[in-house]
Amino acid sequence: ILRFSDLSSGINAEYGCGGISIFCGTTRDTFGEKRVLYLEYEAYEGMAVKEMGRISDALGEKYDVRRVFIAHRIGRVDICEQSIIVAASSPHRADAINFVSDAVDLIKRQVPVWKKEWYEDGSMWKENCECSR
Repeated sequence: ILRFSDLSSGINAEYGCGGISIFCGTTRDTFGEKRVLYLEYEAYEGMAVKEMGRISDALGEKYDVRRVFIAHRIGRVDICEQSIIVAASSPHRADAINFVSDAVDLIKRQVPVWKKEWYEDGSMWKENCECSR
């Protein structure tokens, strides 16, 4: 689940699917007034993989999706690179879109992945805004 290399084989459409929805979270070059140099992610990897699987399973009960791909990078992520990809295929676009949207929100709230932003003047661990809701 934490590898991007599996995306092409993991989310290919299949017969009966009319839509694939993909979200790619990309590293911005600014946060507020600060210039971001890069991000670093750390994870409790075993627990992160299990929790992403639980999220996928739970949302698979709610939405009619046929294939799902979830990946979150760990380590250094440079500007304009993707840190997270969530993709789903389904017979109808609404299920794929809603699955992906809900999955991203739940991953940010529940999965033990931590982000450190590196600025020109130092670094700071960041909490996801979704975590404080």
